Order: sequence, then C-alpha cells, then structure tokens
Amino acid sequence: MSEDEERLKKLAMVKSYIERRIEELSNEIESLKFLVSIVDEQLAVKSFKTVEALKKEEKPKAIEVVKKEEKPKELGTVRNLRGKSGNLLGMLTVTPDEIRLTVNPELHITSDMKPFSSFLIRKVLDAMVKVDKENVDAGKLEPGRELNYDIIYEGGGVREIIVRNYRDETRLREVISSIRWALDTISSSQR
Repeated sequence: MSEDEERLKKLAMVKSYIERRIEELSNEIESLKFLVSIVDEQLAVKSFKTVEALKKEEKPKAIEVVKKEEKPKELGTVRNLRGKSGNLLGMLTVTPDEIRLTVNPELHITSDMKPFSSFLIRKVLDAMVKVDKENVDAGKLEPGRELNYDIIYEGGGVREIIVRNYRDETRLREVISSIRWALDTISSSQR
C-alpha cells in the first residue's frame, strides 16, 4: 500500500471517529437538556404554590398516593430515539399519561428476541405492573392509575411499544432508557 493510500485510510478512520463522537455528544446534549428541564420543573414546583395547589391541599385525601405525580415539561413532543452509535431506534412521543415508541421497521424486532422479552418485558415492564397492582391492592394507589402497556405487532415484528400511567419522572426515564438499551442491544447484534 502506498503512503498516500495509507494516509487516506487513516483520514477516513479519523472522519468516521469524529462523526461518531459528534453523534454521541449530540445525544448527550439532548439528555442533559432533558435533565435541566426536570431540574427546572422541580425548582418551580418547590419554589411556589399556585392557588389550585393550595385548594387541593385543603381537601382530605381518600387514598394515599405512592409518589407525587410529576409530569415532564416536554410533553407531546416527538423525537428520535437513538442508540449509542447513533442508529435510529424509533420515534418517541411522551404525553402526560403515555410513552409511545414507534419502532424503526429496519430493526426487525420480534417478541421472542432475548433482550426484548427477557429484559424489557419481564424485568422492567412486568415488574412495574406487579408493583403497581400490589399498591392498588394495598390502597396506596388509586385504581386505574397503575402502569400498563401494550406491544403492537405488525407482520410478526414489533411496531409500537405503548406504556400508560408511568406517573413520574423516575419511571419515565427508566422506561425510556430500558427501551433504548434493549433495542440498541438487538440492533448491535444484527449488524
């Protein structure tokens, strides 16, 4: 291999590395902006109380709620969910009561794939459903507010993941990061 060819090969590798780092840093910036919005919301909640909040405090509570229900600022926005290498995993929409991910059809995710079934479904979502059911049974959570989910299939593959009643920021982050990890793991193994 000539010296020029070697140099071009190294330049191509450097370019690839720079592009990958830009994508990683862009994802990190997006995550940091999301965390700032959570902190801003918490500061606003803790700093003052609205008239509606004061009125709600005066009413007696029939059921003790497990956690204070806090909703993210960026509701209803649609954004790309990307893996570590920048690959598109799907389109994510968050509303006050629902997390909806439309899976990238190029991934070809099926219900029996290991990280999807064993981790995301059983260890994360089913575990959250079980905890909420126990809290409803114990009277700590209002019936109808427990987490539930649907997996929508199309042609044998997973088309959408819908999670309802996540109720707070911690669960929102946990569900999204679990979905990202499971799909990214499958995507990496397919390459």
